[in-house]
Amino acid sequence: MNLTPKKKAFTLLEVIFVIVILGIVASIGSSIIVQLYENYIVQRAMHRVSLKTELAANQIMTRLMYRIDSSVITRDVDGNITVLGDVGYNTSDQTPESIEWIVYDNDSFSSKARPGWSGYCDTNATLAAGGNTISTPGSALTFTNTVIGNLSAGNAKDITNSALLFSVGGAHISGNSFSQKAACYGYNGDASCIHQIAGRVGTTALTTDNAIATGINISPHYKLAWTAYAIVPVNIRSNKLFDLELRYNYQPWDGIQYDNAQTSSATLIKNVTSFKFSEQGGTVRFKLCATEQIAGQKVDDPNAQNVSICKEKVVIR
Repeated sequence: MNLTPKKKAFTLLEVIFVIVILGIVASIGSSIIVQLYENYIVQRAMHRVSLKTELAANQIMTRLMYRIDSSVITRDVDGNITVLGDVGYNTSDQTPESIEWIVYDNDSFSSKARPGWSGYCDTNATLAAGGNTISTPGSALTFTNTVIGNLSAGNAKDITNSALLFSVGGAHISGNSFSQKAACYGYNGDASCIHQIAGRVGTTALTTDNAIATGINISPHYKLAWTAYAIVPVNIRSNKLFDLELRYNYQPWDGIQYDNAQTSSATLIKNVTSFKFSEQGGTVRFKLCATEQIAGQKVDDPNAQNVSICKEKVVIR
């Protein structure tokens, strides 16, 4: 007697139902997977462009923090200079401009308990010495000399390529009067606001290239500068994209400009869509926008769907 139970099989109708259900699930699942992947590549592109824009903006902001008062200028594509002041200035997306400024040496000033340069000038001792010797008590100029040489990778050589800017109430001295314009910082050949350093005497005195007029073009307070900075648009494309390049290790007061062969440079950010800046009341505001390609697309492709991010910073002194 056969006691083996009979096995039931799926009917054709049941098989069809299963196939239909699996097809529906597969179609829904594949669309979800595609959508998740598309969201992923878009979010990745947004993260990448946001990160690189933030890093570039922070680099610019950090260097602007130590700018010399009223030294910020802009240059158009023809090299014409506009002084950034209370009226402010904004670049155009069609013709991106460069921005340029001189910074004081914060590295040797704040890196030790005894600063490399004190910022104080003994005017009585300076004038008594006559000639072109400036007394700056409390300084450690040997240390400043070393710091400048290390940071400039030898391009600025040493303190002899640096400059002193005297000021009273934020206004720098030009000849027989006080100036708050960048026209005398050497950008156009006029460096009358600046005493270029010719050498040092021990650790607390400096000599300058130009003679010191009695009681006129010095004051008890000064700042020491050894480089200027410039943010320059380069590689400008027909679709209005461009790159930003940082120029440094150059001295306008010595006739060396940002486009000189001796000037150091580094790319800050690529594929920039807009770089705008303005200054008012000693506060610099700038806005930086850049774009990033989505996977499989090229930024320069007019039909590409790219993502763009803008960062805006305010630098208060």
